[in-house]
Amino acid sequence: MISWINFQWKAGASASGDASIAPITVRPAGKSDEEGVSKVLKSAFAVDSGWGDVSRKLMDYLLENVGAVFATEEPSCLVAVHGSRIIGASLLDLAPEAPNHLLSGPCVLHEYRNRGVASALLGASLAHLAQSGIKTARGLTRANSITARFVYPKFSGVSQPYEGDPLKHPAP
Repeated sequence: MISWINFQWKAGASASGDASIAPITVRPAGKSDEEGVSKVLKSAFAVDSGWGDVSRKLMDYLLENVGAVFATEEPSCLVAVHGSRIIGASLLDLAPEAPNHLLSGPCVLHEYRNRGVASALLGASLAHLAQSGIKTARGLTRANSITARFVYPKFSGVSQPYEGDPLKHPAP
């Protein structure tokens, strides 16, 4: 049985829209970024052993969400870029009552971890959600994951156990 944690942040909870870590910048994704986002998500979870037992189900869920997000006129996704290379991504669900607004969570390529990129992506994601009218942003992650321990508690994230399987939630 997988234990999940539901993190919540109030709109604008210490999240700044300025999420740049020179020379890395965070910006909204464009339609042409879909392949780069997919590569980042695949790579980020492939090297994270904490997801190994659900990796197939997780990958199907994430790639389904990438397709749905990029099928819209303006993809609800932020990317971290180093030059022209996408090195991080955060897929978002802008539906106010969505159980998980941070569909992928902030994902960063392994060689760019521990540089504040995930925190910058989370901050920018929370700011984007607040600007989109989300009063309480929600992010689901696996209990004891790196995200649950080091990333989601930032910006005053409050956690509680989550019942159910978020990987069954349909794409936005």
